[in-house]
Amino acid sequence: MKSLAVAIVLLLLPIGVMAQESTIALVEAGKPIHNMICLPNDQADPAAVLALKEYRQLVARSTGHEPIRVEAPTPGTPTIFFGRNPWSTAQGITADGLPSEGFRIVTVGQDIHIVGRDTPKVGAHQVVGRVGMEPGTLFGTYEFLERAYGMFFAWHDDLGTIVPPQASLSIAAIDFTDAPDNSYRQFTKSPDGQANELFGRRLRLGHATDIRHAHNWHRIMSPDEFGQTHPEWFAEIDGKRYPKHYSDKRGGQVCTSNPQVIEHFSKAAIAYFDENPNSDMFSIAANDGRKFCTCRNCLALDDGRVRPDGRPVITDRIITFSNQIAQRVQPVHPDKKLGVIIYLDYKYPPVNVKPHPMLFLVQPTNSGFAQGADYEGDQWSEAATERGWKNAAEKFYKYDIWHYDQTPMYMIAPVTKHIVAKTRAQQNHGVDGGYHYIAHSYELMGAGHYLLARLLWDDDFDAESAEQRYYTSLYGAAAPDVKLYYDGLEYALRRVFREGPGNTATEPMIASFFHRYPGANNPGMYLAAYWPILGKMKETVDRAYSKRKDLTPDELERLVRFIDHHNYTMHTVASMIFAGRQLAGTDAGYHKAFEGSKAKRDAAVKKIAVYRPDFAKLIAEMDQNGHTGVIYGKRPTIQIRAPSDFNEE
Repeated sequence: MKSLAVAIVLLLLPIGVMAQESTIALVEAGKPIHNMICLPNDQADPAAVLALKEYRQLVARSTGHEPIRVEAPTPGTPTIFFGRNPWSTAQGITADGLPSEGFRIVTVGQDIHIVGRDTPKVGAHQVVGRVGMEPGTLFGTYEFLERAYGMFFAWHDDLGTIVPPQASLSIAAIDFTDAPDNSYRQFTKSPDGQANELFGRRLRLGHATDIRHAHNWHRIMSPDEFGQTHPEWFAEIDGKRYPKHYSDKRGGQVCTSNPQVIEHFSKAAIAYFDENPNSDMFSIAANDGRKFCTCRNCLALDDGRVRPDGRPVITDRIITFSNQIAQRVQPVHPDKKLGVIIYLDYKYPPVNVKPHPMLFLVQPTNSGFAQGADYEGDQWSEAATERGWKNAAEKFYKYDIWHYDQTPMYMIAPVTKHIVAKTRAQQNHGVDGGYHYIAHSYELMGAGHYLLARLLWDDDFDAESAEQRYYTSLYGAAAPDVKLYYDGLEYALRRVFREGPGNTATEPMIASFFHRYPGANNPGMYLAAYWPILGKMKETVDRAYSKRKDLTPDELERLVRFIDHHNYTMHTVASMIFAGRQLAGTDAGYHKAFEGSKAKRDAAVKKIAVYRPDFAKLIAEMDQNGHTGVIYGKRPTIQIRAPSDFNEE
């Protein structure tokens, strides 16, 4: 942690253990014996009010009783102060000098002060990209609950919120200061979207400023509005201007060398900030996809590099265009930012230009497609581009996809080791956090979502110890087997992404996937990784379930959910393999096995739907329109054929 000053370490005390000196008693005989103070709700910062509410309800779960909120301290009774207040100020405990989103936890006598940088008049109950705020006191409260009460925020629901019962609890004196090491920490595609709600704060997600980097050229200069009157403003392709949408209102790309286009974009940004003075950022990010301009003037801005696949690198023109807009906007709004995506053929660092300091650069990548196989490598590797952007801009951000929905067909697909290694590497590459896709169900990534969140907060986070605690807290005596399961699947995936399908290429479904998707975004990778180890997967799960008598009811329920996802994964693999054999005419009597796997897959989805209905709905949509529809007799989305001819056209 970059901003950590501990005078006397706050002790993690098990139930009933008392510190021997300088202690503050919080709980006796199962009841809180301390008070809480926050300014009146209409005077306090919303983050401080929420911090008190969170503390009260979580301590009530731990002890069965709520601590009391009072208006003023009572002599002789320990008090916890939340947010700015006159009593903390009188002790010299304020948010002055704290880094962004930072907090202090300081004890004075028998009192505990939790004071952070809190944004006035803005609620902290959501992590929303377009709303920036600082909930320092709330972050400090979660830190205190984890350290003092042993709480653990693994999932957003009650089953995944670990709150140990406390009958007797005391803490040692403390003076602790902390703040995030990365300024942009947001998840999307999370289970039930809860990483964008209060659970995101429990994971320490957030950002102090509003952030806008969505594809935006089609809004700033819509073909519907300007396509007829100014076709020259749009991209030239094959000698003709392309002033129209090309996909779902995504077009068209603009002519970045046209002075009128630059002026139009600059005026749009200035007008936005004039009309929205409290906003920090305006997106000038290019439309999704390609179809960029090939006019002589635009091509002249490129540096001449060509990717290994033959596509020209266009980063210099994108940065030149963005810089020209920034140069016009900055004199009018010097403290604002312009969101710019660095993506596809312009994800590589520029050669001839430096990004303007006003640009907020976001690089989209797809970690889930490669399991880290191609992260390090030649000049075109992701790690090399990161180092290049650090040299060019010093600081930039990520938009990363760690689990991409339908590619693994919603099966368990852990990427834990790569998350830890890559996030640690990126702290040296200038990456200052980002916007991340995680899975729609916690079981799909195991500890990955939790570790990623905490690594974004703290560059020095002990992810290895935290991973052990994650599984132990959730699964008790079954934890070693559950972790072994995730480790085994991740090892198998990493091997296939590096070495290819191996002997599994004899299976028609796998062979066909590798023929259709020779690179990333290949569902066949997951079939090739798991098909040879289905027996070992089941053996590990059976061993975990054999320990059910040693589990608490909550631990058993979590294990059952894990087994539901295992059954879905196992029988999706088997069903797809058997379906491929049937379609290729190599079935050889596997029809009964196919029907059995399909029935067990359906049963697993039905169970998952009870506690993850949105996730089950996504599976149903995939079964209707995606690759897994072949299991239910729908037309295959790829050509299934025997391996003997899968390399033939």
